[in-house]
Amino acid sequence: MAIFQEFFYIPDENMTKISTGENKIFGGEVRNNKGQIVTLLRPVSKLEATLYYGWKYRDTLFKVGKLGMAGVKSYKSKKKQEPDVVVKFRDALQVYLNAVRNGSLTMEIISDVMEHLDELKMQPNFEKINIALSMEDLDVLLNRMFDYTKKLAADNAIELTSLEKETPSQSVNPIINLQRCLETQKRIFELAS
Repeated sequence: MAIFQEFFYIPDENMTKISTGENKIFGGEVRNNKGQIVTLLRPVSKLEATLYYGWKYRDTLFKVGKLGMAGVKSYKSKKKQEPDVVVKFRDALQVYLNAVRNGSLTMEIISDVMEHLDELKMQPNFEKINIALSMEDLDVLLNRMFDYTKKLAADNAIELTSLEKETPSQSVNPIINLQRCLETQKRIFELAS
């Protein structure tokens, strides 16, 4: 089934009677209460309808446009004010994730992420800092990191401690779980070298 919208030009005198209920629109016709055709409506193109409403509501559209641009400028300025610590952590995390995907993870990369994570945790409003990862995305990331950590230990014949074997708890702050995985990976690298 398809839905099609058509626009009609309705003369002012007919529109007045339609708004009072004296006449009604049926398809492309205006009919009175007895069902008699009063006027056949002239269809207009979407362009004509758009231009009509654009002209009729030009002041409102102009104001909304100005407010919209102000909103865009405000968003950009807020984005620019993002703390440097967050940007550095996100960059270090991206390097880490790429290294995990490529199988080129090193002790330096892990240490770098841990260093930036510590700096992030020292921020005054740490809980309110937006890392541009939703908690759900961070949970998925942590579960994959946990699986990778177990595989890394098995590949290097390193026995994990009972705490390291525990699946990350959903109730614990994801940043703490991230730090825990990184510390375990660092320990594996130290023992394997």
